[in-house]
Amino acid sequence: MSTTPSATLQESPALFPYRLRPGQERIVGAVQELTRRGGALLVDAPTGSGKTVAALAPLIEHAVAADHRILYLVRTHAQEVQVLAEVRAISHRLEQPILAVGLQGRQRRCFLLERVAEMKGATAEEHGKLCADRKRATERSLADGVGTEPPPELPETGPLDLTDLDGCAYYARVLQADIESLSDKFSQKIPTPNEFEAFSRDENFCPYELAKKLSGRARLVTAPYPFFFHPHIRRSLLDWMGVGADRVDLVVDEAHHLPDHLRDLSTVSLPQESVRRARAEVAERGDFALPDGPSASRLLEIVSLAIDQLVERCGSEDDVILPTNALEDTLLAEIGGTSHRLDTWLGALVSWGETLRDERRRQRRLPRSWVHAVGLSLLSWPQLSAPEYVKVASRQPRRALEAYALDARGPAEPIRSCHLSVHLSGTLAPLPEYRDSLGLDETTRLLAVPSFFPPENRLVFYDTLVTTQYEELQSDPAAIGRMADRLAEVLQSLPVKTAVFFPSFDLMDRVLAAGLAGALPANAVIESRRLPMSDLWRSIEGFKAEPGSGVLLGVTGGRIAEGVDFPDDELEAVVLVGIPYPRPSAKREALRTYLDATVGHGWEYAVEAPAQRAVLQALGRMIRSENDRGIGVILDRRASAFASAIPELKPAGDLAATARGFFGRRTRWNRATTAPKP
Repeated sequence: MSTTPSATLQESPALFPYRLRPGQERIVGAVQELTRRGGALLVDAPTGSGKTVAALAPLIEHAVAADHRILYLVRTHAQEVQVLAEVRAISHRLEQPILAVGLQGRQRRCFLLERVAEMKGATAEEHGKLCADRKRATERSLADGVGTEPPPELPETGPLDLTDLDGCAYYARVLQADIESLSDKFSQKIPTPNEFEAFSRDENFCPYELAKKLSGRARLVTAPYPFFFHPHIRRSLLDWMGVGADRVDLVVDEAHHLPDHLRDLSTVSLPQESVRRARAEVAERGDFALPDGPSASRLLEIVSLAIDQLVERCGSEDDVILPTNALEDTLLAEIGGTSHRLDTWLGALVSWGETLRDERRRQRRLPRSWVHAVGLSLLSWPQLSAPEYVKVASRQPRRALEAYALDARGPAEPIRSCHLSVHLSGTLAPLPEYRDSLGLDETTRLLAVPSFFPPENRLVFYDTLVTTQYEELQSDPAAIGRMADRLAEVLQSLPVKTAVFFPSFDLMDRVLAAGLAGALPANAVIESRRLPMSDLWRSIEGFKAEPGSGVLLGVTGGRIAEGVDFPDDELEAVVLVGIPYPRPSAKREALRTYLDATVGHGWEYAVEAPAQRAVLQALGRMIRSENDRGIGVILDRRASAFASAIPELKPAGDLAATARGFFGRRTRWNRATTAPKP
């Protein structure tokens, strides 16, 4: 692409590697202003509008001049690849190339333990403890002049035993590496994550530790959200980068996910399954008495019974709000004693579990204890109180008690310690909701960039005859059958590759069973909860490559509806089966009440905003550039409420005729003779 000539950075960014597209100049100007004054900037701009590079070019210019570091937070591997590709393009315009490094979790990048069966499902803390032990062993070996190279000859197939491994030759290679030379090498061509891992594997480096070493020299670091928002990891990250937060320019990509991520990060769960495993752990190791109290097995039995008793309050609902002290009162009523004595007993459980973890660690086993985990959750439970938390008993998707965090503002506090922050998304609107949910300052700049794609390239309709409104589905036995029939008619009207998004897997299954399955092509791709991502990705790639039309079924907010690109004719129609309002639940109602009390917009922020974002994300799958064309259909008469967010929205008339006029007379697939398999 050619560049736009300009005399000054203020007119057009000197580092911008392409021709400025409509709307990008507004993002560039807003980011330039932000670099001068600091603070926060929220950018809502359509997918495909080039907001990533429009933010990065002025940020890199500023970071180089001010000796700041850019921390770019991502949710997915695909986002990291895009960011590093844009930095690579920008760096060619610098007098001196810069280094950009992508950080990922240790579990994703550990060559030594990647085939150790016991590590499957290990937490980051558990993996980190084992890694720390092997790093110390490696450092001792090198200090004693004992080499640990080459890396151990590991079998090509089959699981490995942790006890067979001592030290880490991959880490030794990092300690012996010329980091300055590697920094220069990677500055010349900024590697993608796959290229970085391929190089590390070829050269026998630990990619996780090498990326940490290089981040101290990097001008830009990409990382998943937890690297910054988990307190302990954030401290380590800033140490690796060698800066204080006041010299960090923060970018949050796909920022509309951040408030829920922060709530989840602060939420504490006590699943019945964890208590069951803790009881089994005590039975296996031998029961023991708690100080002046019951045995450990008896206390855990009472905890298990209390969870069952409280979950029974759900009745036919998925969850129910509990009184703040319901768990403590239930435990004390059964076992007697005081809150102080209960804390003493729980502390004894935690100590026993910590001893077990240390023992397993010395034996080179996974340092895990379910007793330790359950004890810590129970000890923290009384401190997690209103108004920031609500106590919930859940029947689905698992039997559990939960101290659900309602406040995202506290966990978002580190954002304000940075020099500036830029929050990017194609569906960040309504911007005031995001600002208020994170507790950002009232001076935060809100920038909504309209789509510059030709409006005639996208048609969006809604059907006035059907709905997925909960009350109607519950009261009318024929409603699901009508939806299946109507969806089959709509699909036959769209002679192109079409994605169908349901608000839930449950509704998808019910509509398929009501007759839709027999109306689909035999090669239809159906997203499933149980389908591994690798298998789903292969199915999607097959869908993209298949000539002609086809059908892809998924759920809004799922793996297909967010995060998968379908450029050109890989997807030309999207059908939403209903409005993806958040599922009614006690937690959602508690969040609505909390937001009403704190910011005064409970229903809008807790219910309407998530639904609007899910609709826009799903519709955004089919239009990724100014040349893409597509038709969106929302099968729900309630869609008229979103007319302000979707200006082109109209009631559906003769959809078949409209599609013929829009797409031409293409041949539609034939109905399946047998139902497709998920």
